[in-house]
Amino acid sequence: MTRIGFVLGGGGLTGTAFHAGVLATFAQELDVDARDAEIIVGTSAGSTAAALIRAGFPPHDYVRRMTGDSLSSEAQRVMEQMGPVPQPPKRGKWERRPASPDLLRAMARRPWEFRIGAAVSAALPAGTVPVAAVSPGFGSLFHQWPQKTMWISAVSLTSGRRVLFGKDARTTVANAVSASCAIPGYFQPVTIDGEQFVDGGMHSTHHLDTLAGLGLDLVIVSAPLSTTDWFATEPGNVPRMVIRRQLAKEVAKVEKGGTRVVVVAPDAALRAVMGTNTMVIEKRAPVALATQESVLRRIRTGLLP
Repeated sequence: MTRIGFVLGGGGLTGTAFHAGVLATFAQELDVDARDAEIIVGTSAGSTAAALIRAGFPPHDYVRRMTGDSLSSEAQRVMEQMGPVPQPPKRGKWERRPASPDLLRAMARRPWEFRIGAAVSAALPAGTVPVAAVSPGFGSLFHQWPQKTMWISAVSLTSGRRVLFGKDARTTVANAVSASCAIPGYFQPVTIDGEQFVDGGMHSTHHLDTLAGLGLDLVIVSAPLSTTDWFATEPGNVPRMVIRRQLAKEVAKVEKGGTRVVVVAPDAALRAVMGTNTMVIEKRAPVALATQESVLRRIRTGLLP
């Protein structure tokens, strides 16, 4: 039996729609159902997709969820447990002080030990919007951590280090997803066992490197913030190139152990649909449909998997 892992990267609301298109198309066209994956690693937007899949949501229905079309009875059962999607609350007034002065002092003493994203997280004022107010209702879906392996990434504002919930530490799925999605400066840090956590993307957009040496046969990476093009003319591709460079290093590390890695990232046409603002909720449907079309085309022309 082929041992498959899925890595679902960060990317905001359009990133979630991208994951929907990737997961649905792999299930429909290649009969690769993410629910059967040996391990799923989720970061930020990818953490919500990972949790939904581990809750048993059928990947075949994921694009229909983004477009508002009718769902299968199996998908409806999962969605009924989650309840309605809450509306984003108004953002409160920023405090002027950094979110973690202690971590900034530690970084000033040993800057070489920390990633830039952790420094940004510590220096920005703490966000004011509670993640729980806008995140899906995973608390009602999971009474315990799923039996099949799922790692959800976050960054500690105490140590500045990456934490993988489900591997390095334990908490509820709802808390882990909230921590992974807590964008610094916007969402409030999430407190778990007295320690504050923010978006896992502040360490790595994907955390693919955590799967190195596990002996998996194949890892499928859904990378909405990366790019298929090392060089492209549009300004929005510049930060994507940086993310792709980081991802390429993680791919090399995993492939060194004999695991094949397949990365699905937006091409120029898909990037045009996604735009540069990842938090536009109206784009979820067009991005999901465009991703589905793009992945299907690449599969049928032999570019994937």
